[in-house]
Amino acid sequence: MVSSRNLSRVTNRQLIIQQLFNHSQTSRVELARILKLNKSTVSSIYNELNKSGLIKSLGLGESTNSGGRRPHLITLNKQYGWVACFDIGGYGLRSLVTYLNGEMIQVAEKSLDTINVRELLKEIDRMMENFLASDDTDHGLLGIGFSVHGVVYENKIQSTPFFDFKSIDLQKYFEDRYHVPVILENEANAVAVFEHDFGRENNVDDLITISIHAGLGVGIIVDGDLYRGYRGQAGEIGRQLVHRRGDTTASLVKVESLCSEKAILDRFRQIKHRPNYQLKQLYLLYQRGDTDTVNLIDNAITVLTTTIYNAVVSYGPQVVYLNSPLMESIPDIFRKVHHRLIDLNMNVPIYEIRGSRYPSLLGTSSLIIHHVLGMENYSLKFKWPKEVNHID
Repeated sequence: MVSSRNLSRVTNRQLIIQQLFNHSQTSRVELARILKLNKSTVSSIYNELNKSGLIKSLGLGESTNSGGRRPHLITLNKQYGWVACFDIGGYGLRSLVTYLNGEMIQVAEKSLDTINVRELLKEIDRMMENFLASDDTDHGLLGIGFSVHGVVYENKIQSTPFFDFKSIDLQKYFEDRYHVPVILENEANAVAVFEHDFGRENNVDDLITISIHAGLGVGIIVDGDLYRGYRGQAGEIGRQLVHRRGDTTASLVKVESLCSEKAILDRFRQIKHRPNYQLKQLYLLYQRGDTDTVNLIDNAITVLTTTIYNAVVSYGPQVVYLNSPLMESIPDIFRKVHHRLIDLNMNVPIYEIRGSRYPSLLGTSSLIIHHVLGMENYSLKFKWPKEVNHID
């Protein structure tokens, strides 16, 4: 049984780590003042954290107007260690390494055409080998996180259309291999965590992110917390059933079969009889006003607009963020969706995320950093990356 004294010390330690993380610099005097702790408590915890390497000295600061001793400034040591994050989707494997403060170090990407799960694990191990070889931190690898395009519950993949993980426990495999904690999270949820944790200056605690990739998914933040639903199934809007436009049989299809990036590309390749066409060709023909391509995109925009509107009225967010490589490739899609939502009197701000390859990885980085520091129940402010911005 943990004594109240020990519990109080753990809480004070976490509060001090939170202050170190959320401010570019502070001092022991400032920590005692803000947290209303006595100086001996702060000094004891400071000595412990300093000995572990979590604290970096910045030297002496300026004295106050009333004079007195100049404060000894300190900050979180971002180079204490690093975390590795991987996004496992339908088009490839993307990876990101960040310092302990969430600052990006390096990114890697690999196409995964016709690859099986065993080859996927080997590719991740190859990336890890390269990351470990270039490590410049004090304590090395601290944790690994996975953003999965599928349903995740209690660190286990429940379903994903891309790989058969029935015989593989990703968490156990990588914890046994690298001896660090491993977490798994749904991709749309990871994007929502990114918007909340890296965008804390916006003070938005109720938001949704809508990811448009091979499927459609919603990440939901309610009162500052990630909402996963029963067994991680919240936000699977791509599975909603709708009538296909022009279909007189009254049959129902999944909405993602009409307006996901995969659905649009598959239909584009089919009508053009070019199975190897990619987003580049879709964009070029759309820009040229090709009738088939324009009609295809316009139909998808109609379905997307309805889907986004229904998500907004269902979840009641302050802000909506759309994460879509397709929209980055064809900016007209977001502009038209946005205008149609305004015509429907949707009064919730909606933004497109530019730099869509990063948010799920950075959100996963936040989750594993919270875990490594034992700060799951504390708010940590991450610096917004220059590689990502919002379009309204």
